[in-house]
Amino acid sequence: MSWGIRMPRITRIWMRRESGWVGHRNMISTSTQMTAPRRNDGTGGRQKQPNKPLPFMWMNPMWKMKIENDFKQSPYTGWTRVHWQSVLETMLLGVLKSFNGRDPFPNLPEAEDGTGLARRATVAVCGPGEILGRPMMLAALYMAVTGRTKIEGYDGDMAEVFRQGIAAVARMTPSTLAESPYHPDCDVGTQMSLLLAWDFLYEPLDKEIKGLLKEHFKVCRSFTQRDHNWLLFGIMQALLLGRMGEPVDHAKLEGDFQSILNMYRGDGWFIDGWNQQFDGYNFWGFQLYLHLLLNLDSTWRERYGALVKEITDLHEQTFPYWIDADGNLVGHGRSLTYRFAAVCGLQWSQISGLTSTAPGLARRISSGCIKAFVENGCFREDGTLSIGFRGENTTVGEDYTGSGSPYWAVTGLMALLLPEAHPFWTDLEQSSAADGAEVSRIVVRGAQMSLKTGGPRRESRIHIAGNQFRHYRTWEAGAKYYQHAYSSTLGFALAGLGGEELSAGRTGLSIDGENWCYRTKPRMVQVGLAGCRSEWNAGMFHEKINGRVITESFFLDEGELHVFTHFSERPCFLRLGGWSVKLVHGESPRIEQQAEGSLVIESAFSRSIMMPLMDLGGGAGRMECVVQQPQEGYTHTHLFGGLAGWPQWTSREPVAPGQPVAIFVDAIGSASTWNTPNKKELLALARSVALT
Repeated sequence: MSWGIRMPRITRIWMRRESGWVGHRNMISTSTQMTAPRRNDGTGGRQKQPNKPLPFMWMNPMWKMKIENDFKQSPYTGWTRVHWQSVLETMLLGVLKSFNGRDPFPNLPEAEDGTGLARRATVAVCGPGEILGRPMMLAALYMAVTGRTKIEGYDGDMAEVFRQGIAAVARMTPSTLAESPYHPDCDVGTQMSLLLAWDFLYEPLDKEIKGLLKEHFKVCRSFTQRDHNWLLFGIMQALLLGRMGEPVDHAKLEGDFQSILNMYRGDGWFIDGWNQQFDGYNFWGFQLYLHLLLNLDSTWRERYGALVKEITDLHEQTFPYWIDADGNLVGHGRSLTYRFAAVCGLQWSQISGLTSTAPGLARRISSGCIKAFVENGCFREDGTLSIGFRGENTTVGEDYTGSGSPYWAVTGLMALLLPEAHPFWTDLEQSSAADGAEVSRIVVRGAQMSLKTGGPRRESRIHIAGNQFRHYRTWEAGAKYYQHAYSSTLGFALAGLGGEELSAGRTGLSIDGENWCYRTKPRMVQVGLAGCRSEWNAGMFHEKINGRVITESFFLDEGELHVFTHFSERPCFLRLGGWSVKLVHGESPRIEQQAEGSLVIESAFSRSIMMPLMDLGGGAGRMECVVQQPQEGYTHTHLFGGLAGWPQWTSREPVAPGQPVAIFVDAIGSASTWNTPNKKELLALARSVALT
């Protein structure tokens, strides 16, 4: 099916016509401004709120003890090493209880949210090595940190439980894909676990199992990867085999590592090989492996240590802009269900020592991120990690993620490998860019984006100038990759795997006003602190729609101004979707027409504004509120759960090629306030643009 051919499953709430504002049968009255107290983080003299109990505190003895926040040592988060270890123990207990005592593999709980496709897409089916290896990472980290194989709340010996699984995997023939061994049966989780807890998981194995395990990994090693992040998995496997006594082909590893370095694009950022994308996975995944590999191999550290430190220093200049003052991570791209794995690279650079980031700053950012996810319900009551971003939400999942599996999230706790006396734990927390009273900005040209954080809203946003992701038909790429901007506090609209394309946060082009193509694989023309210019060509992704759409975006302290047009062979309809708001199930959006011609969509969680600058020209348009309904099998359509609703502008008639349209968009949480945008100033900015 061609892109954009179907309209979303939506409820249109409100639209503007030449005759004025009219409502449908479910017309909704204008709302009043919502106010709510800010969440306390122990800083800046803000009023202190009582600590809320965490959703899983009943099951973990350490949470029952009511761990005290330490705002003297950690003035921004209050968190200590004890909090971190309790999170690890909570996750570990959850997966240990999934072993039934008979099977060597865990029976992790299925997704409770959604049915059919939604549920199938969140159960890892890649092989027993992966099913075992992901949960085993928790046990390996716990044993490496504590030196213990038992934990309060579980009667068995975790090392023995996982050794039985390792033995079962060693006796199996690796799964095959196109007659070649498929990597998940030698899952990287198993590899990392063995290396972390060698004395607990490998040394006690008998000689026969050690031999079978080595042969198993040798067969898997022949799997040929394309040039992307899987090359790092193969390097890790080779180093593991080297520790098992197998000769290492250093020439091949050097070639693979050089292929990884060829993916570097500057400013500390890598593309994911042939996929070519920048996202919330490879911005931390490459850092994790670079430092892990150099930590495991002294020869590589001697050769590449200076280069990795140079890349890391640039990367960690960018990193603080992804996490806001309350620890919320900007959701962008795939693998968002790994949540606080985002801070693992920051921790591994502290472990390797190849970093210029102060330990107190690294802890402040890491603790803030973990704390934010914990307090926003990332765990089920049994302690397992749900598919989702905050609470359970299968709409967020991809076909390679597993319900109940900790997988990469556990890497976000790796700083526990540092001893208690390390400066990471003993230094005072330092302020991050997000803690500033004024908005702070940074340009990441290597990743074709611009970021801002801090200021009165305590929010982080990234502005996407370009992203040439080749997997544009998978993993909900339109919603996760191609919006003009993403926010740490607002989230975005989703349709689920196989769902329709959404206009939220994107420009759109149509010949007939019915069949649409939305911003896809944008190309960066230029990017700076205050704005960017980008373009995309609908003809590359839709067989019936052709034409280049170019947008000049201004990144204001509050909101964005988009000036856009198209260069098709004939007049076409144009569209822009605004920021999405989260609607609790059963909640209807409240809609307000403001005097300056803007449309405000409001929920109990957030508010979104859209204001066309019709004085620039571009013809009349209609504005409406779009509420995305779940497709069959799914429950939610917003990243944070619930339904997504957003303002949408569509030209009433086809717009002539080259005729610009200017629209201001912004959104805030219900606890924040905004200033009414100055229409004259916005119009002056719009008139300064020449789109060609």
